Amino acid sequence: MEKSNLLNTPSIKHAFYNKFDSELDKNPITLSQIHSFLTVTVTDENQKLPPADAMVTNKTGLNLTLKTADCAPVLFADPKHRVIGAAHAGWKGAFKGVLEQTVLAMIRLGASIDEMRVAIGPCIHEDSYPVSDDMKIVFSVNAHPYFKAYGSQEHFDLPGYVKYRLREIGIREIDQINVDTYLDKNYNSYRRNPKDPARQYSSICLEDI
Repeated sequence: MEKSNLLNTPSIKHAFYNKFDSELDKNPITLSQIHSFLTVTVTDENQKLPPADAMVTNKTGLNLTLKTADCAPVLFADPKHRVIGAAHAGWKGAFKGVLEQTVLAMIRLGASIDEMRVAIGPCIHEDSYPVSDDMKIVFSVNAHPYFKAYGSQEHFDLPGYVKYRLREIGIREIDQINVDTYLDKNYNSYRRNPKDPARQYSSICLEDI
């Protein structure tokens, strides 16, 4: 299990779990993740949620929980205004705007960009992430620094790109858990074993104060 110092506050509980962690949060609220920008606001633990890739809430006791296996789990918190969010950000979701949509949904609940803290969890890193030659074409020129040629093969810097998109929104307090899920066997990796359906979890919850 990993934690971010940025999110370690008395009012927020969070964790990035590995595949061996057994003490997961009780009653996790999860999504049917579809690599989209779709974001939902969670108000009740029994709420029926549509397919989406991000959640936000300002209610206590709701464990917003992501499932990943190379994509980036991104946890958001505004401790001052007591609003949290969680976004599943693979390259497709990040490209489509899931991070921006999470921030907008948090703002609608009263959060402020100036007070937001964001932690990027374990995910696949550039060295381990070869991509097709035509993938770079769909990205803006500003994002091209997050592609790097390893010989004749392009690689993509997913956590670097996520940080870039967050900074473009105006978020300055950003932490990254420096774990490459492809290389670290404590984590599930779709790229390492595409036939394995197992995922690890990341969660964030507002606590009573």
